[in-house]
Amino acid sequence: MTAWVEHLRAGGTTPWADFRRAEGDLATPVGAQQLEVLRRLNALGRPSADLVERVLRADLVGRGRGDLALSGTPEHRFGTPAVDPATLPPAELLRVVTGLLAEDVVAAGAPAPPRPRRPRFRRVRYRLHGDPWLAVPIREELVRRGYPTGGGRAMTFLVGRDLGSMLVDAWTRRALVDGVIGWEGWLAKLRRSDRLPPRADLLRQARWWQARVGHHCVRIVTDPALLPDILRVQGPLPQPPTVAANAVDLARRVAPMVGLLAGHDRREHLMRQGLLPLLADQPGEPLAVPARFRPWLLRQARAQREGLLAEGYAVHGDLGHLDPVERTSGGGSPSVEAVLELGLRMLLERSTA
Repeated sequence: MTAWVEHLRAGGTTPWADFRRAEGDLATPVGAQQLEVLRRLNALGRPSADLVERVLRADLVGRGRGDLALSGTPEHRFGTPAVDPATLPPAELLRVVTGLLAEDVVAAGAPAPPRPRRPRFRRVRYRLHGDPWLAVPIREELVRRGYPTGGGRAMTFLVGRDLGSMLVDAWTRRALVDGVIGWEGWLAKLRRSDRLPPRADLLRQARWWQARVGHHCVRIVTDPALLPDILRVQGPLPQPPTVAANAVDLARRVAPMVGLLAGHDRREHLMRQGLLPLLADQPGEPLAVPARFRPWLLRQARAQREGLLAEGYAVHGDLGHLDPVERTSGGGSPSVEAVLELGLRMLLERSTA
């Protein structure tokens, strides 16, 4: 084991280039990505001995290069050239970090859902869909309280809010449970095709349900706060957490590996019940639709309003609530460097918990 690896094991933070100049050329059997991650962990705190060994043994996940040799060490005639670890892009280091976080998520597991109460005799028969980031936790809570979905003559309620937030919701949910490309790339793809994702398209959902249950059984809810009165239930219903942009992007990168380790069937439960509560506690600005997408977003919101009005769907609330809220501050897009730092801090927190 080289002196630099031992230096990092002991908590050192000296970059490879500076250490090499002091010590001379040193060979190492550990990849540059793993060693640079360990150096950055040391700079942020004091990783446990177990975490140090996990980093040094970590596999690389996702697309990218294989384990890279350190510059100045003996090189093979073929293969990827050796590198100075400090010059590696954040995305390359995230391949180590996200694999380790996924292992932690799977190892920690997630609490089992509580047993639902016996169905109440007097209740509104309903189905709740629309924006799943809003609808799913509310539906789960209603079932837990003894208000199951469906049944004869059930009314279908499609819940939503301003379209910018619904796009954030759709991408956030996909980042956690389905897999999705980066935030701004995803928005650009939608704009090129001039369409909304199904989860944020209330008009499309209303037409789908109309074909199955009839026009008179489909209703639009533009404000989730109206649901307790509509469904005649006591007490507030849950609201989804606001997750910082960098935290959502970290989840997007962790989710595929959780699926590989735990299986697709368990991934959603582990991500929503295991990782999401940890991410919701992380500081940072929430996601927001960048200003350059606003003209397209306004056009889509207008099409939603006009289509729902023209087709005569019953509405609880004001369709004007679907208009995107103009943000002057307080939101943004993920930064890959900030996502990397967040991942490193979460590894440190979990290693000392």
